[in-house]
Amino acid sequence: MRLVRYGDAAADHGIGIEDDHGVAPTRFETIVELVLSGESPEPVGEPVNPTRILAPVERPGKILGSGVNFRSHLDENPSGVLPEQPGFFSKLPSSVIGPGDPIVIPAPERQVDYEVELAIVIGRAARAVPAARALEHVLGYTIVHDVSARDLQFAGDMVLGKGLDTFCPIGPAIVTVDELGDASGLELATYVNGERMQRGNTSQWLFGVARLVEFLSAYVTLEPGDVVTTGTPAGVGTFRRPPVYLQPGDEVTVEVEGIGRLTNPVVAGW
Repeated sequence: MRLVRYGDAAADHGIGIEDDHGVAPTRFETIVELVLSGESPEPVGEPVNPTRILAPVERPGKILGSGVNFRSHLDENPSGVLPEQPGFFSKLPSSVIGPGDPIVIPAPERQVDYEVELAIVIGRAARAVPAARALEHVLGYTIVHDVSARDLQFAGDMVLGKGLDTFCPIGPAIVTVDELGDASGLELATYVNGERMQRGNTSQWLFGVARLVEFLSAYVTLEPGDVVTTGTPAGVGTFRRPPVYLQPGDEVTVEVEGIGRLTNPVVAGW
């Protein structure tokens, strides 16, 4: 099942079930409301053709990013060290935007990078969950574009480097776990102005979905609507020679097989 949050220019309209016929409305306004209900979403009207598809999780309580989870990304980093266990950083809830919304580069930041990531959306609260039961706590999967301000990040400020406003596009849909299982074997890629910059496959993960949920839930409670990313493959701009950074006027598309494509323009900011 594909779940989207849809709306128009005037207001958000809620959660819908997307298929080839359009988007069928449900009675739920948010993903969190849906998962807390314990119900399976059912259509409550005829399919609609919304003018906007929004970030499927508007303000996640937690956005936890997997730092290094692709061997190819480790290999392209001159200072990379093979991790013995997963490692994470946080992105701020206020950084979330949806499909088509602009990524805003604030002055004087000039080293803004792209990173495609498949993301887990938590459906049931998870605390000290063993790997064998981890998928019971996953609602489904979406795409996160982990936009990164490398100037700030490499100066030691990971919070701002990852959490600036507009630096977390999410979407276009959540595909439920009954369709994608453990999300292994999915192709993912990034395109900047139509040129492919990243390509990978989730079969190359160092740590799979079950291990990530197991590890995190040993330390923090994962709550419904929380988002956990699963790392990015090689090809990021900062490790290219010469480096390639996003510029105002660019258009970036990140895609994951089975979920779709998430496209955002890049603009100069405040």
